[in-house]
Amino acid sequence: MSYEAPCLLVASPSLLDPNFLHGVVLLVEHDEEGALGVVLNRPLPLLLAQVSEEGGMVYRGSDEATAWRGGPVDPQRGILLVQGGLPEEEDTVVDLTHFVSHNKDLLEALLGDPTARYRLFLGYAGWGPGQLDQELDMGAWTRRALVSEWLMHPDPMGLWQAALGSGASG
Repeated sequence: MSYEAPCLLVASPSLLDPNFLHGVVLLVEHDEEGALGVVLNRPLPLLLAQVSEEGGMVYRGSDEATAWRGGPVDPQRGILLVQGGLPEEEDTVVDLTHFVSHNKDLLEALLGDPTARYRLFLGYAGWGPGQLDQELDMGAWTRRALVSEWLMHPDPMGLWQAALGSGASG
């Protein structure tokens, strides 16, 4: 078993599961208990302003900013991918400039900061013990090294194309 996380998982063109069709997943955790990640290229038709209002929080960001569908598991759970700033001990550092957090106080602070760079993912992609390794062996996914520019890529379909065509495996 290989437990190299964080990394990227790129869905094979033959992976037809609608949850992951043309998906690029940021794999955050992978150990003997299973794996957890967020799908990076599934914007939702849900504005961050709406999320803020429903949660009783102040929003000062872009009017067009949306939440993202992180995966099919637990869609009420928010996961943040943050660019810049200092992670807390419980956060997962992804690379030199990004970290993943589940902290609601951080979400509230980010929503109120018009200069913050982050994405709010609702739900996550989860695999049970050994399941992801099996899917990797079957060719459903290709593991890729992290590319910082891809983590908040502006073009969801373009991200899959770029990652699929990249030879940078990790």
